Amino acid sequence: MGKQSALMKREKNAVVRLVPADLLVHRRNEIDGMIALRAYELFEAHGRLHGHDVADWLQAEDEILHTCRHDLNEFAEAIILRAELPSSYPAVDLCVSVEPRRVLISGEKTFDVGYQNGGMTRAEWRRQRIYRAHELSVEVNPSVSTAIVRGDTLEVIMPKTIAPRKLEARSASSAG
Repeated sequence: MGKQSALMKREKNAVVRLVPADLLVHRRNEIDGMIALRAYELFEAHGRLHGHDVADWLQAEDEILHTCRHDLNEFAEAIILRAELPSSYPAVDLCVSVEPRRVLISGEKTFDVGYQNGGMTRAEWRRQRIYRAHELSVEVNPSVSTAIVRGDTLEVIMPKTIAPRKLEARSASSAG
């Protein structure tokens, strides 16, 4: 019992790996392709009637991506992003990229869904995807940024880049 509770505690405060942005931009392109394919399937299901493209795209996006609530707060020394994760998303299934003016979050997990149809029970695997990109109002330092899952919340702490103070030019005046 002690080992199990220690493991659960460790999972509640798990570090998320930081990855280069190009990996997550590539992931976004893959997701956009999946959304486009599903939107086209919906277009065909409607008998190829034009005028529903936005609704089809939004429905496809809703089926492919899970939206999560998030807050982006700026403090004196850092910007902190907190995002609510769906159903105990494990840190191992998340990737975060921090750039000087942007943060990207991506995640994908597979879960089992059971269906009851008459007297038969059927199970199938489904994927749940998260993708979020935020432009930042100030520069942050990616090399010291951290991402941690605390319970059902992802917290990304991005310390601001400290701009060098401007030296005030003082003119020497001679008294005399």
